[in-house]
This record gives sequence, C-alpha cells and structure tokens, in this order.
Amino acid sequence: IKVNYPEYTVYPYLAETIDSGARVQVAEDLLFHPFEKPNVAGTRYAAIACDTATKERMIGAELFDAAAANMMIDHHASNEGYGKINYLRISEACAENIFYLLDLEKLKKAAKEAHPNAADYLYLGIISDTDDFKRANATIMNAASNLIEMGVSHPYVMRTLQNRSLDDLMHQAEILKLTKRTLDGKVAYVLIDEKIKEEKHITYGDIHPISGILRDCVDIELGFTMYEEEKDLWRCSFRSNGKWINVNLLLNPFGGGGHAAAAGLRIKAADSEKLLADILEKVEMMAGHSVSAN
Repeated sequence: IKVNYPEYTVYPYLAETIDSGARVQVAEDLLFHPFEKPNVAGTRYAAIACDTATKERMIGAELFDAAAANMMIDHHASNEGYGKINYLRISEACAENIFYLLDLEKLKKAAKEAHPNAADYLYLGIISDTDDFKRANATIMNAASNLIEMGVSHPYVMRTLQNRSLDDLMHQAEILKLTKRTLDGKVAYVLIDEKIKEEKHITYGDIHPISGILRDCVDIELGFTMYEEEKDLWRCSFRSNGKWINVNLLLNPFGGGGHAAAAGLRIKAADSEKLLADILEKVEMMAGHSVSAN
C-alpha cells in the first residue's frame, strides 16, 4: 500500500508479544520500524486486521472499531466475520491468503522498492504458520515459490527464526521440565501462573513454542500451554494433529478457537485449576478416555 498508493499514510501495528523471528525483521525494516500504535484521533482512516480469529483477541481493536471502513483477512475456522469487509478462507497460513488477494505486479513493485523486501513478511508468515512447511500444500508452495522469485532469501528468513542462544535453549529446557502428562500419557501440558512466571522469568515468547514442541513428540497427541499473562488473565495455546483432537472444536465452548490442529484461548479465570479441569474434561469427552493427571 505504501509503495503503490503514496497518497495514503500507512501505519503497521503489531502486538508487543510478537515472536522473536518477526521482531528481528521488524527491527531491520527501514520503512516502518518501530511499529508503534498510531495516533489517528480526529482523522478519517481505514483499518485492515490480519490473522485474528476473533475481534476480542485483536490488539488495537478500538482502532479497528473506530475506522471509517475496516476489513478482516483471516484463515481461522472459528472466524465468523467481524469486519465491514470480510475475506475468510480457511487455510494453513493467513499470509498465503494475503498473497492471493494482492495484485502480483503491484506486489513485485513493492518488493523491489521496499526495505526489507515487502515479500519477506509474507514468506515469514507462511513458514511460521506451517511450521517451516511441515503443513504445506500445493497452493502454499506456489505462493512461496513466487515470493522467492521476487527476491525473498529463504536462508535470511530462516535465520530470523533460528535466533536462539544456548541460554535460550537451556531456559526452554527448564520450562519443559514443568510438563505434566495425562490421558494415558497422550496429552502433555505446561501451566505457568504469575508466581512461576516471576520466579523463573518466563515471558509469553518463551512459552509460545512449547505447545508445538510437545505436540511434535511421537508419543504425544495433544500439547498445550496455559500462561497467566496478567492477574487471572490466561493465554493458552493448543496443538494437535487435528484428528485425535480437533482443538478448534475443543476451545469453541471456552470462547477460543482457530484451526483443527492449532488453536488459542485468552480467558479470564480466577481459578486456574478449575479451568484446567474443565479443559481436560472436554478432552476426555472428545477422546473417549478417562483423564488422570500425573
């Protein structure tokens, strides 16, 4: 938009809790860094929200609501459409949907003139959502191939993702030691309350990858994390293969959702043990087994 429509002023805005890989690319962005919350009071503007399943989970929802026009672009099965204009296509990667929405020639122009390459963000979004192409299909690989032809460097983008230090890995190992198993050992989870968070200096960025790491274990069918973001506000991440447990259906009754294999929940709960018990009871019902944590 900035390159092809210079008559408009563009304000990209992201949550403070973005993953470290995306944070690296944003820090190297010569056009927009930092991605600060815009002050648009008294102005007429349009807002586009990307990759947000529900408006309740959107960072900056007040800006979206106050816009003269707004548009939602998403890929989550749980999204029912909350924008004045909605583009919802259930897929593995929202950035793939954005790629196919854009005019290819205008994207090429932006990729040529923007720094870093405008296509890098789309490529990063695709490989992040597909776990480095583990859940790729023909349309995703076609989009990725086109982006590489536009100048995306696969090694550069991968380096932004693989930026952990040895201390980071050791810290992650300490978090994994807090894992509990249940449901005949098929379910693994980590619960981080405010006390543990402060004692062990655990951020949301630290905990976010853990559910995927647990799910990828050959003896685990469902991995999830519960993180107390602030007092009684829990941010939860669930990962499965989408077959044994459809985590979108699992979380729908709690106000969360996403995809069959990857979904999230942000919920107020004063009693975390009850929340955990309710979730495990729902898992038990869906899996048809009895639950006993250990």
